[in-house]
Amino acid sequence: MIEAVIFDIDGTLVDTVDFHAQSWERTFQHFGHQIPYEQIRTQIGKGSDKLMPVFFSVEELNKSDGGQSPTKGERMRDYRRELYKREYHPRIKAFPQVRELFLRIKADGKRIALASSATKDDLAT
Repeated sequence: MIEAVIFDIDGTLVDTVDFHAQSWERTFQHFGHQIPYEQIRTQIGKGSDKLMPVFFSVEELNKSDGGQSPTKGERMRDYRRELYKREYHPRIKAFPQVRELFLRIKADGKRIALASSATKDDLAT
């Protein structure tokens, strides 16, 4: 018997796929790279550590300005995270009927669990 239902959050319960793709596209442009939106969108759902190597070599991502400065990959990740928080996060909306679905699951005596590759900080806001 099913006792619980597990849901991913991004792209399943909340409509975020295009927001993530747009924020990555803008980030790559900011760092001088033109990567087609459609190619980026196919990679959404991966964490930044898995997404960036699809488009850049390890050598490119590990470049730094010398010393202890952040690598290019770290700078892109941090830039995208701040851009997403500032411009996209406030616009996130749940898909229609999510509330009703949760109420139905609870009424059937099932537990609900949420899963995400998002950071704890992103989920808290």
